[in-house]
Amino acid sequence: MVIELTALHWIYVLFIFLIIGFMVMKRDTTLISIIGIFLLAIVATGSLSGSVSSIFNSFIYAITELLPTILVISIIVAMSRTLTVTGINDAMISPFAKLIKTPALAYWTIGIVMMVISWFFWPSPAVALMGAVLLPVAVRVGLPALGVAVAMNLFGHGIALSGDFVIQAAPKLTAK
Repeated sequence: MVIELTALHWIYVLFIFLIIGFMVMKRDTTLISIIGIFLLAIVATGSLSGSVSSIFNSFIYAITELLPTILVISIIVAMSRTLTVTGINDAMISPFAKLIKTPALAYWTIGIVMMVISWFFWPSPAVALMGAVLLPVAVRVGLPALGVAVAMNLFGHGIALSGDFVIQAAPKLTAK
C-alpha cells in the first residue's frame, strides 16, 4: 500500500510544529492556528471564500463540541474562588487536615480524592477545586506544590480520564 503525501499533509505537519514551537515559547497559538486552517482550506478547495468560511465553520464546530466543558470548568473555578474569598475552604479543609499528617499521606489522599472527583466532573475543573481546598493542607505538612500538581494530574487526568467510565466525555470526543 503506497501512501502519497500531498501539500495538505506537509502544511498540516508544518503548522503542528509551529503550534508546538509557539507553545514552547509560551506564545499565543490562536493566530497561527487560524492561519493554518486558512492555508489548509485554500489548498484543499482553491476558493478564497470557501477558505474564509472554513475558518468560521471550525470555530462553530469547536464551540459546539467544547462549550459544555468550558462552562463546567468556568462554574467550578468560580465556585472555588468563592470558597476561597469567603473562607469556607478552611471549614472544608478541616476533615482532610486531620487525615493528612505526612507528605506521603498528602500525596495519596489528594490523588485518590482527585480521581474520585474526576470520575464525576471533568478533571480540569476538579483541579481548580482541589487546588483551592487541599493545596494549603499539603503544603503545611511538607508536600511541595509541584508534588500536589503531580498527584492531581496523575490521578485526575491520567487514571480517571483514561477510563472515564462515569461521564464518558473523553470516549465520546474520541468516538466522534
